[in-house]
Amino acid sequence: MGDPLFYVSPKGDERKEQVVEIKLNLLKDYATELVSLVWEQKRAGLGMQTIGLVAGRSPDEDTEIGIDVAAEGLLKKALVKIANSLEAAMHVFSEHGRYDIGSGPKQMLVSVDPFDGSGLFQRGIPAEWWAVWSLFLEDCTPVFGCAVDILRGVLYVAQQGEVVRIDLSSNGEETHVFRGTKNGLDDTPHLAAYLMNPTYFLPWASKMNFLGDYPKVRVWPNGGSCIYPWLAEGLVHAYVMFEEPRTEIDPGLGFAQAAGLTVASVAEDGTLVRYRFDPTNTAGRVPLFIAACTHELAEEIARKVISSN
Repeated sequence: MGDPLFYVSPKGDERKEQVVEIKLNLLKDYATELVSLVWEQKRAGLGMQTIGLVAGRSPDEDTEIGIDVAAEGLLKKALVKIANSLEAAMHVFSEHGRYDIGSGPKQMLVSVDPFDGSGLFQRGIPAEWWAVWSLFLEDCTPVFGCAVDILRGVLYVAQQGEVVRIDLSSNGEETHVFRGTKNGLDDTPHLAAYLMNPTYFLPWASKMNFLGDYPKVRVWPNGGSCIYPWLAEGLVHAYVMFEEPRTEIDPGLGFAQAAGLTVASVAEDGTLVRYRFDPTNTAGRVPLFIAACTHELAEEIARKVISSN
């Protein structure tokens, strides 16, 4: 049997070195501070100024703005505390640069999207503002994920084969969530794709025209790193993109690992090829990318795309 296309969480003593536990209070503090920071910036009319370009992206597609800088500054402070608690040296890969945090004996990689939704924020649209990041071992195995749904006040934590949804309000309710079980397009899955930019929307609509045969399928028109907590929670069942930037995939891989998602690029013959975090190519793109709740659903979508184009 070949390399699996899903992430299998370590169990028991199988690989002790893969167990990464981060104190929940550190994550809650970070998430609460981030929510406050973003709303303070929004109310003051700050954070919308363009700072610079994003590696591998055209200025029409994505730029770094003030809220990105503010959110990343807060994340850096949180990662310092987390690195100290884990006694780890972290090599951080962000859309906006690379940097190191901590000096412990453990070597870890971190892929971060400190503020996902900057285009919406800059346009004053209060929708899908997130922060998402994942920790990896030196061999690029994802072992932890953190996401903050800023507008809904929710923290997601993925570790040791589990994904927990935490309400940041006063009750602090914690709920274990699970991926969906849709096995094909006839199961009326909820698909997701980032379609808010014509660069993505027009090719997607053309290449996914076979969906006309499945009128009960629904498409959520947003994506990027923020879609992985929703995949892990079963709110959407597959994420399909053409020319997807790797910086929109890598921060969510901690959730893919914990939820057991299929995460793959698609070869020209329709074969699924397991996607891996590659720290030497973080600014690259994937021509056809699928993340799905089941291997069967990913396979059917891949077959349909290839046979229809």
